[in-house]
Amino acid sequence: MRTLSCGDGNYETPWVIESTSPDDTEKLGELIAPFLPPNAVISLNGDLGAGKTALTRGLAHGLGCLGPVASPTFTLLMEHPAQAGGLALYHFDAYRLDMPDAADAFVEFGLDAYFDAGGVCAIEWGEKIASLLPVRTLSIKLSRHCQDDGQTRHIKLYWPDGAALIAQIRLVIDADQTSQIIKHE
Repeated sequence: MRTLSCGDGNYETPWVIESTSPDDTEKLGELIAPFLPPNAVISLNGDLGAGKTALTRGLAHGLGCLGPVASPTFTLLMEHPAQAGGLALYHFDAYRLDMPDAADAFVEFGLDAYFDAGGVCAIEWGEKIASLLPVRTLSIKLSRHCQDDGQTRHIKLYWPDGAALIAQIRLVIDADQTSQIIKHE
């Protein structure tokens, strides 16, 4: 994993990371998790197989959640309670919500109440309900890039209200990258 662009998280200047494996993508989620406050909302966007669930697995691990994390494709919500001192993860998948009424369906099911339930909401295909997401939302766009190994992803983080947190997370990731380099030398 490495930083491609050191943006501050605004829509004009996202922070862009390259992940070279599903483990890298999961590790990114784990490194981000400690910086998430209660009631954090994360919108995960990207094609099928781009790494949304891998990143969510990392978030769950970093938040201290119990049990395995899998794609909730055939359910709208999977709740992952946390160990003592952690934050619960509410893992949504908006893929099956019909457009253009996806946001209305989300509200009709009462799922928007989770935005203020004290845990962290990770919403796969969050762009389907973008009009409903709070301003505090961290938006993450994952895209696959053709390489020989087929595993490379570019991950763009947009967090207009979280520029200071983006800077702190970058420091942690840079330190992690440095320690990985030292281990391999």
